[in-house]
Amino acid sequence: MGFRIALMENVRTYISEGQLGAVEGRGPVAEERVEISEDVAFEDKTKTAERLADQSPLARGIRQAFMYYGVSIMQTFVEFGVFALAQLALPTGVANGIAVACSGSFNFLMNRNITFKASSNFWRSVAMFIVLYVWNFLFGTWFIGWAAASFGCPEMVGKFITMAMQGIWGFCLCKWVIFR
Repeated sequence: MGFRIALMENVRTYISEGQLGAVEGRGPVAEERVEISEDVAFEDKTKTAERLADQSPLARGIRQAFMYYGVSIMQTFVEFGVFALAQLALPTGVANGIAVACSGSFNFLMNRNITFKASSNFWRSVAMFIVLYVWNFLFGTWFIGWAAASFGCPEMVGKFITMAMQGIWGFCLCKWVIFR
């Protein structure tokens, strides 16, 4: 609020002293204008941080969920892109391993630094994230085979079901355990 009052007083002073040429970047007011721009940028960042801090836990959780699933969608493109490039020169299994490692690293870094803004112990988070990835791989492989053998469920349907479950528990673990 004080910034706006000071800005209005500066504008009134410039108008009364006939320094309107400074608005176009000429004269002694140009330097002052740069300072005002920096103040505005600082005020905007401060307001954004305050607005995010004032959000209810539910609103913050919903925003994080959208960001988490957005990162997951981007991760899919990273994995397919890396796989497509690596497969040109490497065996399929090696290309897939590299693609999964790259997309997992992308997912970890984006969710840690952007979605959840974690300040927890980095190596603890890495270890827990790797455990989550290994669990997802083992569970997914088992479930797809089990659902096909037990119910005649097509493997693609089993894969879709596991991805949905992994998305739900992955968000919960990232939010409340891995990046807390």
